[in-house]
Amino acid sequence: MEPMDTGPGQTSPRNQGNFFSGAQHMGFAGSTITNVAGDANYNYITNFPENKPNEITEDDLLLRRPQVPDVFTGRSHLVKEAVNILCGTKQIHIAILGAGGIGKTSVALHIMEDPLIKEKFGERCYFIPCEMLPDAKILIQGLVLTIGLQVTQGKDSLKLLLDYLRGGQQFLLVLDNFETPWGSKGQTEVKNLIEMSCRCNAVSVIVTMRGTEGPGQIKWHKLGGGSGLPALELGPAKEAFCSFCSDGDLTIEEDPILENLLIQMDGMPLAIMLMAQLAREWPLKNIMERWNHQKTAVLKKFGLGEQENRLTSIEVSIKLTLNIVREKLSPTGEDVLRLIALLPSGIPDWLENLPKMLPDATMHLDDTTTQALILKKACLIYETGDKTLKILTPIGEYIMKSFQERDNVENQVWVFYESFIDNLPQNPSEEDSQLGLHIGNIYKILEIQIKRSFERSHINVLQQLYNYSEYFSGLVPLIAKYLRWKSHLNLSDQAEVMFMQEYMFSFMGEYGKAIDIIHDVEELYKDQINQETSDVEVVTRNNTIEQIQAECYRRLGESFYHQGRYTQSKQKVQQAQDLYEKIGDMRGVSRSLQSLGNICRMLDEYEDGKIMLERAKEQFEGVGDKLGAAQCLQSLGNICRVLSQYEDAKVMLEQAKEQFEGVGDRLRAAQSLQSLGNICGMLSQYQDAKVLVEEAKEQFERVGSRLGAAQCLKSLGDICILLDQYEDAKVMLEEAKEQFEGVGDRLGAAQSLQSLGDIFSMLSQYEDAKVMFEQAKEQFEGVGDRLGAA
Repeated sequence: MEPMDTGPGQTSPRNQGNFFSGAQHMGFAGSTITNVAGDANYNYITNFPENKPNEITEDDLLLRRPQVPDVFTGRSHLVKEAVNILCGTKQIHIAILGAGGIGKTSVALHIMEDPLIKEKFGERCYFIPCEMLPDAKILIQGLVLTIGLQVTQGKDSLKLLLDYLRGGQQFLLVLDNFETPWGSKGQTEVKNLIEMSCRCNAVSVIVTMRGTEGPGQIKWHKLGGGSGLPALELGPAKEAFCSFCSDGDLTIEEDPILENLLIQMDGMPLAIMLMAQLAREWPLKNIMERWNHQKTAVLKKFGLGEQENRLTSIEVSIKLTLNIVREKLSPTGEDVLRLIALLPSGIPDWLENLPKMLPDATMHLDDTTTQALILKKACLIYETGDKTLKILTPIGEYIMKSFQERDNVENQVWVFYESFIDNLPQNPSEEDSQLGLHIGNIYKILEIQIKRSFERSHINVLQQLYNYSEYFSGLVPLIAKYLRWKSHLNLSDQAEVMFMQEYMFSFMGEYGKAIDIIHDVEELYKDQINQETSDVEVVTRNNTIEQIQAECYRRLGESFYHQGRYTQSKQKVQQAQDLYEKIGDMRGVSRSLQSLGNICRMLDEYEDGKIMLERAKEQFEGVGDKLGAAQCLQSLGNICRVLSQYEDAKVMLEQAKEQFEGVGDRLRAAQSLQSLGNICGMLSQYQDAKVLVEEAKEQFERVGSRLGAAQCLKSLGDICILLDQYEDAKVMLEEAKEQFEGVGDRLGAAQSLQSLGDIFSMLSQYEDAKVMFEQAKEQFEGVGDRLGAA
């Protein structure tokens, strides 16, 4: 990691009119630039042609050259790549491109300081700070002074320079922040100058500049790829952060907030450096709070007398880039930029989807694609390998903070995603990856729409996403926000939405929250019971109330079941069954029978369980409920497995798995696969068991079932014990225990502790084994599992 490249010098400040409400007029005369590594301050020489000095001195150029940064992580491979091609090729030209603050200058400085470069070029390696050389004539003057050529009176500086570069000795010219002269009105002259220089056979050139294209008709080797220098990965970012604040609190590396903070910096070296310097003064908790409130305004130096410039303020750096593209961008381009900043997942398959997201621009013949390319070339946005347009988080936060909200843009994107969701397959499949690419955007735009107003269309979208269990964690808070409009919903609709919320919590293993929601539903109906209405309304109302109450009983029973509270579970499910029978809801009766059969299985009442499950299966088949019938078949297979009737169990579970796959129920298909793996383990077919259980674990993780994944870890740990792979078993069982505790499954945690105790016993670590067994015994007793405790 490194201090960031210096940015472009500006032409004369111009009034920006209506362009970018956040990109304000900026002047830099008299400002100070700070080198990140050495904290060496030097005066800024204004770039504006009408104010430029008549003559630049050699001291001016020397004072502008930054020192090689001491903190430099995650970039060594790029330096090595550049050094290898510079030393292994007679002549090569390298472009170090990218966004402002991404570290271009630092990479160039480290290349220059490499011993192999010094050996090849000796003293003929020149650094030219182009931010103070805003046109071709001054650029020539800067080159002549840097190289040390003496211009005699009446002698042409350009001819002198070219004659010297053609002299046969090898030269390396590093043209830093070349976007300044390149963006001048005299671009043609600048283009001719750099092309003439690059054609000198002994000259190799490195340019650093904002954007994704090197200047002129030159074959540039783009270091870091076509999109420029990549952002730092999390590891190097953390290393850099800690190095920058090493004179502060050395315990900061272990602070749990640090990783989250660095993720927000999105690998931008300048942002990381500025955050690290704040960490010398403030606790990370305070920095995170300030970031959440102030965003990019906090990313600057706050020292006494510190002047804001491109190396001390992330906002100044971003504004400089905005100024480069301001004349090329239409209002549509502004919309494109704000849209990409708004959407967390960016714009997947952007060439196809961007025009659909902004159809108004297409109607007015504005080319969204061309505007996106302009933004891309300026490195305000970037394209990932899967054709997604994205924006670095600090840049995106600045755009969102500075640009005015455009309701029409958000409404157009909402229409796009409504249509997108309407066209999703009814039965989700593992091959359906499109939703995953867009899900972050859907959460964001749906949250905006729900906050704005109550619409029935919002719950329609939520209900469609409800089919995709892997996205429940993001849907739960959206359901909660939707329920703030409950005054617009009748009681039946409120209950339906709350039951969706309850099911998602149960699925994620958060049974305590699920139970709280069920009690909230029951409270909704309490004040309805004694209201005076007509006889017809009483019958209808009571029927609805009893239907909802039965559903509450059944759902409570299922939550108690998963918590290992089988006696309470049985009581609630029996209450549900009685109510279902009273109101004639035969499907509810079947589901209650199914639940009672599963409870009997857990209470070792296998024959009663089989009878109930077979009855439920017949009833489901009678009403054409394939999913309910498959669930009963799965439970019957598990009873046969417990009774060591392995062949019957395998047949039932394989049939159930096929039926689940047929109706798109990936969760229960994974459960059947898990049970089949457990059967192989009981038959001592351990390798087959591992394969099946690992596959089941992957499927549980895909659908977002933490409980299923934890159960598979427990099974894999037990298999490793049988294979005498004790260390692997310990790792898996400890992780399984943590996951069981995380989802509130005390029985699973107790069983994991028991298996860990077995491992310590086998390793003759008896004291550790005693601790594990005692903890397991307490937990078995806590959930009423007398057999486990015994």
